[in-house]
Amino acid sequence: MTKSVRYQDGQLYVHHGAWFVRYRVRVRQEDGSIRLQQKAKKLGSVADYPLESQIMPLKAEFMRRLNAGKFTPESGMVLMEFVEKIYLPYIEELRESTKKGYREIWNNHISDRVGHIRMREFRTVDASKMLKAIAEDNDLSKTTLQHIKSVLSGVFTHAKNEGAFDGVNPVQDARIPRSAREPGETYAYNLTQIRCILEPLPLLPKAVVAAASFAGLRRGELRGLEWLDYTGDSLTVKRSIWKTFINGPKTRASAKAVPVIRQLAEILNSYRISMGNPATGVMFHSGDGIPMDLDKLAQRVIRPLVKSIGMEWYGWHGFRRGIASNLYELGANEKIVQRILRHAKPHVTKDRYIKAFDPAVLAAMKALETTLDTLKQSAAIVQQAN
Repeated sequence: MTKSVRYQDGQLYVHHGAWFVRYRVRVRQEDGSIRLQQKAKKLGSVADYPLESQIMPLKAEFMRRLNAGKFTPESGMVLMEFVEKIYLPYIEELRESTKKGYREIWNNHISDRVGHIRMREFRTVDASKMLKAIAEDNDLSKTTLQHIKSVLSGVFTHAKNEGAFDGVNPVQDARIPRSAREPGETYAYNLTQIRCILEPLPLLPKAVVAAASFAGLRRGELRGLEWLDYTGDSLTVKRSIWKTFINGPKTRASAKAVPVIRQLAEILNSYRISMGNPATGVMFHSGDGIPMDLDKLAQRVIRPLVKSIGMEWYGWHGFRRGIASNLYELGANEKIVQRILRHAKPHVTKDRYIKAFDPAVLAAMKALETTLDTLKQSAAIVQQAN
């Protein structure tokens, strides 16, 4: 049986003009057994620290951090080994799109830069230098750099829970470079723009855009809609589809019903009749029953139309941001918009589905309905006058 390593003072020595400290760690072998291995850490050059008294503070700080690691086998891992053996298997439970994003960030930005550093030796300065190097090598926004920082911070949070790291998460205080590019502005479609987009669209893309604009559904939620989710008065989000992967709603708050205003119901009902009045099955497909690829639909149909009427394409999320902006403009407060968009917040009810809508939610959607009627009537009057 391998003897446990207890508190170590470390042995200071000089080799090839540099100060080193010798210590021992427990290392897990391929067969699962644990053995003690002797290691050495370079502290600095003799030229920079000619006296032993000058190098001692560095030795003391290193040994303090080393001893704080409690010498678990995992604490001796380099970051790359921990991520590949422990962290990546841990995130297998997450949504496919989330896992893909985390892996890409690790492989493209983090692994080669700091993957060689031992977990217990990782410092805030290492994370800061990494972010600075990423910003210098890539034209990334501060938002993207923050996301990279969050992924690495999540690795150390998991490491603390696994005993591979102790102390304060070293990534938390790492700074995003001030010189990094500011994130691009995001845009939302107002009601007049939405009406102009919907009017010339064929019935199938019109139904998809209407559901995005007037119910605020996410792209994956639109692909996951089935006719059983639609009552005529509401749409209930029960699934989200990313590529070929079917997931549950993004959060518990996402799994709620959304009120359907009359204009949306009229478009969905007309579309339903055109599809043979199905009672079950996928709502948005092109005849094969397979959920429609909304990126291709946008590329081939919607985006060219948006360009042809002199507008910019803001992506599918432009419609979701649109309903938030439009409801705010109509007087709905933040809490009501939050419920309609089903954002996960502590004060939002934890019920999986909304059975009885809050009167304030219905009132906000009613105001949206009335405004759309007014816009339609105004457009008709202008057309008659011309």
